[in-house]
Amino acid sequence: MINNHVSQNELYKTPRLYVDADFALGGAVRLEAGQNHYLRNVLRKREGDALRVFNGRDGEWLARVLTLGKKAGELELEGCLRSQPDPAAAPKVHLYFSPIKKQRMDVMIEKAVELGVSDLRPVIMHRSVMRNINEERMRAQIIEAAEQCERMDIPALEPARQMDEVIAGLSQPLFACIERDGAALPLAECEFGDNVAFLVGPEGGFEEREIAQLQACGNVIPVSLGGNILRAETAAIACLVAFANLKSVVV
Repeated sequence: MINNHVSQNELYKTPRLYVDADFALGGAVRLEAGQNHYLRNVLRKREGDALRVFNGRDGEWLARVLTLGKKAGELELEGCLRSQPDPAAAPKVHLYFSPIKKQRMDVMIEKAVELGVSDLRPVIMHRSVMRNINEERMRAQIIEAAEQCERMDIPALEPARQMDEVIAGLSQPLFACIERDGAALPLAECEFGDNVAFLVGPEGGFEEREIAQLQACGNVIPVSLGGNILRAETAAIACLVAFANLKSVVV
C-alpha cells in the first residue's frame, strides 16, 4: 500500500476508472478510446494528473496520466491504495430479470450494482417488452455504476435465456417475486444463505403458465413484496436491499 500526502477525502474526489489490464508497480496501462476521450475532453485532464484505477482482481491503484493523445493514452501505476477483497468471502446474489424499457432498466442495473449484485441474468418471458439485448451497452452501464459506487469488482452479465431454460436448469433456491400468490412467503421473513438468487417478472407480471411452472419447481420459493404491486425495477431493488441488509454486503 502506498503512503502519500493526499488526504483520503481528496483521494476519493479523483476520477476512478475500470481498466482491464494487469497491474504492477511502475507499469503502464493503455486507455480505451472512450476512456481517453473522457479524461482528455470531458474532465480536461493533463499529463501528471492523478486518478484511481481498478481491474477487479489486483485492488485499487493510484495512477498518473502519462499521455493523452487525440486517440490513445497511457497511465503509470504508482501504487496500491486498496487490496482486492477475497471473492470467496463475499456472499453471492444473482438477479434474474425480464428486460424492461430502457430508462427503467438503466435504473435497475445501476441500483443492482450499487447494492452488491454478483451477476445480472436477463430472462426472456412471454410478456417481456424487450427481447433484443444490447449486451455491450449493458456492460458499459455496469462498469460505470461500479466505478461510481466504489465497488472493487465488476458484476458479470450473463447471456439472455428463455424462461423454460432457466427453470429447467435451476440448481439452487430461486426466490421468485410472484404477486398475489397466497402461498408466497413475505420477503421480510425469508432466510438467505450466502448464495442466493432472485427472479423478477416483466412489466405486466408473469403469464399464468409461467406462474404454474414456477410453483411446480421444487427449487423456486415464491415471495411477496407486500400489498402494493411494485414496478419490476422497484421489486428488484427491494429484493437486493433485503439481502444486503441481512448480509451487510461489502464489495
